[in-house]
Amino acid sequence: MDSRKLLYTTALGIVLSTAAITSSVQADTLRFAVGFPSGAPIEAAKKYAEAVKKNTNNEHSVKIYELSLLNHSEMSSGISQGMADLGYLLTAYSPSDYPHSNLGADMSMQTALQNEVLGKEGYAYSGAMLEYIMLNCPECQNEFASNNQVYTSVVSTPAYVMFCNEPVNTVEEINGKRLRISGASWARWAKNFGGSPVALPVTEVYEALEQGVVDCTFLSPTELTNFNLIDVVKNITTDVPGGLYAAGGAATLNRDTWNRFNNEEKEGLLKAGSVMAAYVTFLYQQQAYSDMEKAEKKGINILKAEGDLLEKSREFIKSDLEFIPKFYADEYKIDGSRTRELAANMSKLIEKWNRLVGDIETADQLAKLYWNEVYSKLDPATYGR
Repeated sequence: MDSRKLLYTTALGIVLSTAAITSSVQADTLRFAVGFPSGAPIEAAKKYAEAVKKNTNNEHSVKIYELSLLNHSEMSSGISQGMADLGYLLTAYSPSDYPHSNLGADMSMQTALQNEVLGKEGYAYSGAMLEYIMLNCPECQNEFASNNQVYTSVVSTPAYVMFCNEPVNTVEEINGKRLRISGASWARWAKNFGGSPVALPVTEVYEALEQGVVDCTFLSPTELTNFNLIDVVKNITTDVPGGLYAAGGAATLNRDTWNRFNNEEKEGLLKAGSVMAAYVTFLYQQQAYSDMEKAEKKGINILKAEGDLLEKSREFIKSDLEFIPKFYADEYKIDGSRTRELAANMSKLIEKWNRLVGDIETADQLAKLYWNEVYSKLDPATYGR
């Protein structure tokens, strides 16, 4: 063999060996993109990583990329293209890609109509969304599949409250206010009371409140510390507008990555998904309690809505829940009879899960409940294919 042929053969061997090593590393270590620098999503992702390792007999591990690999607006395409093996996907950032999934998420203001799970609205809503997408909405599954993704987890924030510059807890005080909103349902709520809805990224809310660009914002209490709003918020009204953010797949896998695994490994990933769903939802609620205590100690004025506002808010929510399926049918050109059917089913699931979470006291209890009621009913051999 001449020297040039020997050199080529040796180089080729090195390349093939390197490729094999790289393939092995990629197969064993999942890249998890999370578009947050800290907080409940990161802590929950760590629990997910532990669960993946445990439930795949240490064959697979997870490397978490906090805010560095993909941001929220890049997440859907980044997962689809395999830039990350899985990601913390917020489907509201790509509404036309996930209309059936987001329909379920947009019914969250129904939680403001009941008081039996006060402080556990997110626990119930995460369960309802899991059951809705995984077991009752083939269109939702097709949306993820069309984006080369597999849905394995969820996130629900605590109930939304109002952060305001001035005290706002009556119908009259909302009228004319500029209200930063987080979605279409809250925009309609604001207009119903004579407010002007303003769409702003959450990263711009601090400056907007500080400079008076907006009078109030609708957010979860957790954003008091996540975005340092505790330094500019002067008043918090706790029981309006209600609703919560649930338009997300907290551990959404690239479909090609998912299909690399055998059925036992897929079951392990689904178990990890139930852990992720439970921990991110539970930790968010614990942070909400903590942040409201911090707000009170800081001297922020904490108010309850006056009876007339609360009653009229509930009247609006009831009518808006009937409007949502029509909105989705018209906006995204999908079958109206089917959107009504999905909305009716989601409403029943919310009521069901309100009854299930009352005794939940820990994240592990919540994970077990999600597994028993939803994940255990999936067939790993066919799910996500």
